[in-house]
Amino acid sequence: MNVLDSPTLKALNTKTRQEIIKLLSNRPYTASELSKLLGKHVTTVSEHLNVLEKSSLVQRKEGSKWIYYSLTPKAQDLSKPQYSWSILFSSIISLIAGGYLYTISQPQYAAQSLKIAETTTAADAPAITAAAENIMSIDLIFGIALIIIALLGFAFFAIKYLRARTLTKRSLYIE
Repeated sequence: MNVLDSPTLKALNTKTRQEIIKLLSNRPYTASELSKLLGKHVTTVSEHLNVLEKSSLVQRKEGSKWIYYSLTPKAQDLSKPQYSWSILFSSIISLIAGGYLYTISQPQYAAQSLKIAETTTAADAPAITAAAENIMSIDLIFGIALIIIALLGFAFFAIKYLRARTLTKRSLYIE
């Protein structure tokens, strides 16, 4: 679907219509609600809504008493970038990398590093032991940090998914 076609660009030519799209990205509004929020007369807002409706950016939903305006899928694609999958993918990579760094920093791997240090000369042993301990603590810190970043990414994805489901259920009740 070509989101930025000529009628869409013409419809978004004015600041008021851009503000209407931003407001409708949060929830459906009536023309009178939009006029109060924008500080414009109702007829002016209605004219802007008609232009947006002709360009397939806004749709009307007639309720029992009021007419609600909401964004079409075309306008939703335009107003909200879809980067959730990249966040999910990077969270998986962070979790794997963090888990790997965390596991290699555990004492059993540190003991293997110390065995290597024991096979070296007595003069080099303290320096190699200290270096191995520093590397292990840095790996542990980065591992935990990557695991936390991954969990935050998963939480963001889950919240966005649950919020979308909740908003879909609410829109079913509005109709």
